[in-house]
Amino acid sequence: MPATAMVPVAQIFRRDVPGPWWPADIDLLQILWCPNEHWDPPAQQADTSPVVELRWRRAGDVTGPLTTPPAPSRYDEDGYLPRACAFTAEPVTDFPFREELPAELQPRLEELVHATGDGGDAITRLAGWKLGGWPTWHLTYPTAFTCDDCGTAMTLLFTVASDAETRVIVGRYGDLRIFTCPADHRHGFQVDLH
Repeated sequence: MPATAMVPVAQIFRRDVPGPWWPADIDLLQILWCPNEHWDPPAQQADTSPVVELRWRRAGDVTGPLTTPPAPSRYDEDGYLPRACAFTAEPVTDFPFREELPAELQPRLEELVHATGDGGDAITRLAGWKLGGWPTWHLTYPTAFTCDDCGTAMTLLFTVASDAETRVIVGRYGDLRIFTCPADHRHGFQVDLH
């Protein structure tokens, strides 16, 4: 496959979305990906998905956009080219998967599942893209991701949920999730397609 330019997926400023995922001296996160589906990606990336790059930066070091950015090339019609749009930061509370939920909250979860008919993952399957929070496990049981560099349990950094608004569909209308090491943002990350 020929080399192609990465495309921007999200640019997030600390001032808009504060949280525990920010390294001490960083205030800008840029998420990019190759616009093509990869069947044999690098080890930490998900199969049959775009290859992701994370760029942790200081906003003051970014002087402006490229005046003529290179155009990405796509080798098939199923490329991943998000439509340019602005995110509206909205704080939400989500919870861990039902088996990880504290015992005192289990009865309330059962009431919610019964009322919504949404199955056991009613509390983590939030619509839209999100920074942080808990991963959904509506297709499989929870899986632990550990950092290859230090062995620390990784946490969910970002979810790209399939939706018609951005024209991004991942997997079978699923979620592309990026997990990072909470001990050091420079350690390798993991990409999961769910």
